[in-house]
Amino acid sequence: MRWLYRFFVFSIFLIPIGIAAIAALCLESEPKVPTQILMNAANVDRAKRLVREYDPRKIQPGEVKTVRMSADDLRLVINYIISGIGPGGAIVELDDNLVHLRAAINIQKIAAGGYLNIRSTISSTNARARIEHLKIGPVNFPRPIVQLLAHLAIGYVYRDSNFDRTHDLIRAIAIKPYYVDVTYAWETEIVDAVRDRIISSDDRDKLRHYNEILAQEIERKTSDATFANLVRVLFSEAHQRSNSGGAAAENRAVILVLGAYVNGRSLAALAPQASSWTKPRRIRLHIHGRRDLAQHFATSAALAIAGGSVFADTLGLVKEINDADGGSGFSFKDLIADKSGTRFGQLAVESELSARKLQQLVSAQIDDVSLVPDPAGLEEMLSGAEFRRRFGGVGGKPYESVVADIDRRIDASRLYRQ
Repeated sequence: MRWLYRFFVFSIFLIPIGIAAIAALCLESEPKVPTQILMNAANVDRAKRLVREYDPRKIQPGEVKTVRMSADDLRLVINYIISGIGPGGAIVELDDNLVHLRAAINIQKIAAGGYLNIRSTISSTNARARIEHLKIGPVNFPRPIVQLLAHLAIGYVYRDSNFDRTHDLIRAIAIKPYYVDVTYAWETEIVDAVRDRIISSDDRDKLRHYNEILAQEIERKTSDATFANLVRVLFSEAHQRSNSGGAAAENRAVILVLGAYVNGRSLAALAPQASSWTKPRRIRLHIHGRRDLAQHFATSAALAIAGGSVFADTLGLVKEINDADGGSGFSFKDLIADKSGTRFGQLAVESELSARKLQQLVSAQIDDVSLVPDPAGLEEMLSGAEFRRRFGGVGGKPYESVVADIDRRIDASRLYRQ
């Protein structure tokens, strides 16, 4: 049996080395399809509406629903999802019973400068989806391997749920040259199953801890609590708790707690136990004397840690465009708060080094100007027509000039000069 022991010991080292080698082989330095194909502001807005429209949580538990997604809408939603991961794009083509996908995703957060170029064919056989072909970079993955990995991944996510994998969720798929029909149901257990895989018990403990610190600081400061002070206190606590590592995870929890509080949202969506946690007393928090700037900053920071800086920047811009067309008007002041929050969130989790440095800077001294540079001189409350006439709309030279000025202001901030 000695040979078996030797093989076991050898496998312990061989398996991670093999996984790392395959991952390295899959990465390529250039995208094989154009990136950011469809993600202009108008299409991002439409993609968001489509995601909301098809959201299975809107149907009753056990109810069965069929939706039809056109080829164009499918392309739009897939590109929208990719934009939340990182710079990239996808080309999607439909045929009878087949979806052909070509995509490129920049995974610079994981591997600097590396692209995942994906080619895949998905079939609908007996009303079930099946991956017929998968190629990532130069590596072809045999169908049995793909099916095994998919089975293991789904099993991991749904392991603690009470239903039969995806068969209880997705009932049927029909692929045609111009549309895809998906018949699906909804089971409430899926929320708990997926949430438990994404938010670990350790993450929930962090959220509870910082929620408690937030509540205590608000009570201690009474009416003198400010947004900048709360950021400093929470990040100082994160700095102390990160002595043995894990700074990015601590920062992520702080930003989620702040984002939820500033926007009046409950943490129960991430941690059901939060309904029994201490509820911090509600006070209005401001940046530069404005509540909306604090909300823009906190929301963009939370979006940046959840979906990446490109995702956060795009959604911030979409909101301003929507405000210009019938809302409160396009605001470059809101935009500087959005972009500052995105930069803050990005630095908070980009790497352990970046996370620790941000903790040190914030713990030492922080004020409104550090978080969001002085927005003086930036225009706001611009109607859609006025915004397009004076600034040429998004992408116009006058608009780009103002955005460059905003970026310069942010780059000059002590906090973001890293």
